Amino acid sequence: MTTMNMTEVEHRISGLPEEQQKAVVCALVGHSRIQTICFGYFYCGRCGSQVGDSWGATYRAEGVVIVGHNCDKCRANYENVTWRDTFLAVDPFKRDKDFEEIAQS
Repeated sequence: MTTMNMTEVEHRISGLPEEQQKAVVCALVGHSRIQTICFGYFYCGRCGSQVGDSWGATYRAEGVVIVGHNCDKCRANYENVTWRDTFLAVDPFKRDKDFEEIAQS
């Protein structure tokens, strides 16, 4: 199996709607290690698909960066992500303005 580079991926998704681009990128290079979590379910930070759950201890979130965490482990894991994880994915450390206002009140 050959590995696609970023230029090839960009060429393949050009002209597609944004959400479809994200899904195609995940199909071509795999889901991002930047992920969101809700009630034990883990979702890709790029396309939003469920990638695992921790309810039955079937998914070990090793090496992932959880969106919204600013902990030492997520910062360390972020050092190991590549363009395959960050391309079209959400910024895991971006703070939501509304969240900041709530946290300060």
